Amino acid sequence: MIPIGIVGYKMRFSVKSEYAVIAILDIALHADKGPIHVRAIANRQAIPVRFLEQVMASLKKAGLVESIRGAQGGYVLSRDPGTINLAQVIEAIEGPITPMDCTAGLIDYRCLQINGCVVKDVWEDVRKAITGVLSKVSIHEMCKRKREKENPVMYHI
Repeated sequence: MIPIGIVGYKMRFSVKSEYAVIAILDIALHADKGPIHVRAIANRQAIPVRFLEQVMASLKKAGLVESIRGAQGGYVLSRDPGTINLAQVIEAIEGPITPMDCTAGLIDYRCLQINGCVVKDVWEDVRKAITGVLSKVSIHEMCKRKREKENPVMYHI
């Protein structure tokens, strides 16, 4: 969970979103091995298989991954990891990224303060900022960061 404290309100991304990012990253890091089985991802990342299957179904529905059937089957990214960003992955699981209902664009949302609300503008700025940051980070960039952490450059004198 990623807690973001805003005036007493906490926006949190679910564990399901965290697992979605981890799974997409795992698939991208192991793309050279062909389709990746859910069980392999679950084992490497310590994620319950049944829960991961639900996550993968959501990612597939969003068009971020494809499933390949058969003995050599599994999941592959549906497109280049440089074109998939964290906002897309999280939105595939959570829906629109929004700190408050009034910024979600819900048709049936009713607020007595909506016409004169000055806080809504702030919430909209928060929504844009969060989405903006997440949209700038691609899965390719995350893979690069992961590899750098695993293999730090050593400078010897």
